[in-house]
Amino acid sequence: MMRVKKNKLFSMTLLVLFTTTSITMVVPSPDAEAASVGLLAPSYALLDGRTQQLIEARSPHTKHAPASTTKLLTVMVALDHLRPDEIIRIPSGLEYVQPSKIGLHAGERFYVRDLVRAALIKSANDAAEALAIASAGSKYGFAKLMNQKAKQIGANNSHFVNPSGLPSRGQYSTAYDLARIVMAATRYPFIVRTMKTRDAAIYSLGGRKIFLRNCNKMLWQTGGIIGKTGWTRDARHCFAGRVQARGREVFVGIMGSLKRPYLWYDLRRVASISSGRTFKPIKVGRELPSREETKRIQRALQRAGFFKGSPTGFYGKRTQRAVRKFQKKKHLPVTGTVGPQTWKKLKVYL
Repeated sequence: MMRVKKNKLFSMTLLVLFTTTSITMVVPSPDAEAASVGLLAPSYALLDGRTQQLIEARSPHTKHAPASTTKLLTVMVALDHLRPDEIIRIPSGLEYVQPSKIGLHAGERFYVRDLVRAALIKSANDAAEALAIASAGSKYGFAKLMNQKAKQIGANNSHFVNPSGLPSRGQYSTAYDLARIVMAATRYPFIVRTMKTRDAAIYSLGGRKIFLRNCNKMLWQTGGIIGKTGWTRDARHCFAGRVQARGREVFVGIMGSLKRPYLWYDLRRVASISSGRTFKPIKVGRELPSREETKRIQRALQRAGFFKGSPTGFYGKRTQRAVRKFQKKKHLPVTGTVGPQTWKKLKVYL
């Protein structure tokens, strides 16, 4: 009897080690829900606003492209060097900046406060670059200021080379650092007011009106979440924000979320648990491994003859089909997701 119990305990231990170190199951069991937030994102960090300690995290120090969450640091640095009522003359060349943008024209004049609004609400890349050049004379000089600021606020595993968050070699951050950045940003009352704004209009000093609509969908769903979204093909969906409920602040850094609905799901979950409300999950499809884990799955499927092309790290329809074919061939439950049984058969191909 004693040997049977030991064997059972050993098997359970192996299963726990497998699920935590190999393929991360990101949908928690009901029993774990009270103690764990269990977000879908492959990389996230939740910081307690009072203690500044990690509440929960997954791969919080893994480096990713930060996309437009970069603009939180940009506007902080700009407001450290420029007055909100200062007037900026738009330099030439910004008309060639990639979207999202507000279409700034060379020679136009704007108040600093309105360019900050455009950068945070509309996520305007040209507004971010105009603030950078006005603050430091060049984007290169501004990047130095950004990296100095990042170190000052405890974002020690980040490096920035442009103010907009557009893809650039050498520009990266982490989920933990994003949480630190947004925590620092909330010390600027104007930034907080701007992040709370759903819609706004700004004007050039020549009278041109520009309408702004916030990219943060959570402002329409729950008033307790403010922050900055970001997306590029490389970064996927990112978010740096603050969840405020029942007198408690939680600072959130999310990176690499595969789809926008999954990002909103994660934020609704943090808000619900923080406020003590019962959380009603939305349908988010399947359990998702991280990007690196997906590449491992794709490499194994490729060597097994079920996946064509190079591993991408994206768990899309092509990968699901390959997993189903593999499961059918190996007489496993055909789910399209990689659980412990499937991974046991699959990992021998690595």
